[in-house]
Amino acid sequence: MDDNILKIDCTTTVVLRNTRTNKIYKDEAEKEADIADPNTETVAEHIAQDLTVQVSPKGLNLLQKAMNDNKKSNT
Repeated sequence: MDDNILKIDCTTTVVLRNTRTNKIYKDEAEKEADIADPNTETVAEHIAQDLTVQVSPKGLNLLQKAMNDNKKSNT
């Protein structure tokens, strides 16, 4: 692995949501069961995956420093 890669700890949250019914699925298995259920009209195209990434202030500072360093090296 490249030691020059900036590694920032973060927390990610994935929410699986039916865009037609606004149902929130507890997990991938529940989503797949709804799609497979012949008693629902749900198809894969009705599912949205919302992703939230939370980065700590320390992580944001590291990212900002890395971006600023990159700008300086490109000029």
